[in-house]
Amino acid sequence: MIRRSLVRAAVGLALLCAAPAFAQAPTLTQSHLQAAREVMDLTGVSQSITNIYNEFERSAQDLVATRPEMKKDMEAVIAELKPEADKRADEMARTATAIFASKMTEPDLKEVAGFFRSPVGQRYNTLRPQAMDEIFKELQPWSLQTSQYLFDRFSQEMRKRGHTF
Repeated sequence: MIRRSLVRAAVGLALLCAAPAFAQAPTLTQSHLQAAREVMDLTGVSQSITNIYNEFERSAQDLVATRPEMKKDMEAVIAELKPEADKRADEMARTATAIFASKMTEPDLKEVAGFFRSPVGQRYNTLRPQAMDEIFKELQPWSLQTSQYLFDRFSQEMRKRGHTF
């Protein structure tokens, strides 16, 4: 589950960074950073970062299903870890915000934010999680099959050249 959140965050970052309107910003103003943060919030990147803790919490609760005697302590520890997790998520959000701001101009970020506030942008955000789940389901077996295929082909070609593995 954590892996899915990371994949979603990475794909979301990749999709946004693939936009044609890139520019290097020598100095990042507060309004530029705010525009970048708005894009992160509107596109779900911020949510992907905070979902890491939620995935951790669900995983810990799954552990309790097999060890019910740990439930009270587990809940207490999870509650104690929340502020630390929030701090780490805030740090990553600030880092990601600075990255977005350094890659795109403030006007471009505002235009991207405008798209995601529009009806079609909102539909995209509504449908994206379902599409990402489906892509992830297809990507896992595909990546294994493709990796195996490429390794097999590599081995064949290397054998033709007199090398063995």
